Amino acid sequence: MKKAGVALAGVAVLGTGAVVGTTVTSGGGAARPTASVAAKKELGAQSGKAGESAKRNGQKCTDKRVARGKRHFAGTWTRWENQDPWTVSGWGPGTLDASTTFTVGHTVTVSLGATAESIDAALGYQGNLQWQKGFRYAPTLKEKKHYQIDIGRAYEIYQFDVYEPTGRWTADLSGTGRGQCAGLRDVYVGKGKALKFWRYDHRLRVIPEKER
Repeated sequence: MKKAGVALAGVAVLGTGAVVGTTVTSGGGAARPTASVAAKKELGAQSGKAGESAKRNGQKCTDKRVARGKRHFAGTWTRWENQDPWTVSGWGPGTLDASTTFTVGHTVTVSLGATAESIDAALGYQGNLQWQKGFRYAPTLKEKKHYQIDIGRAYEIYQFDVYEPTGRWTADLSGTGRGQCAGLRDVYVGKGKALKFWRYDHRLRVIPEKER
């Protein structure tokens, strides 16, 4: 699998050599000159009392932040716990059976305040979701040594762009109480990050006496 062209610290393509710990650096971005159709719908003409509309005249009319566009693949990462219940150990020779069920799932680690609905739409799946999934690995141990099975959770890393619809409130001073958000545009906030559960990973290793 190819790594994506973004800066990643501690990220490796999955396999027995996958490493622990990853940080996805945020990419740059700039404000878009015009607002999206969705932003216009969110902050279009609004009715209200004439006095309230006049008080808001010239104020910033910013609504909720939203994720826009599609997700960007940013690599893979395996999370190794190195503690119960994510490890199974025993002596060989014999069979070491690591059969169990864990709670796994997707998670949004950086949302930048974007709504859950817009994040789900950008990712193409439910960003925060958990379920039960079984794991089975039972290797044969041939030597009289102390072995340990480490069970890892492998994730696909995705980034998404977050924007804030921004403009200035323009009141209708004719007495009707209607006003609208003028100069509406999408201002780029930054990149959110999500981890999508991919599969289990595992590794079998001999534990030296000093580490037991």
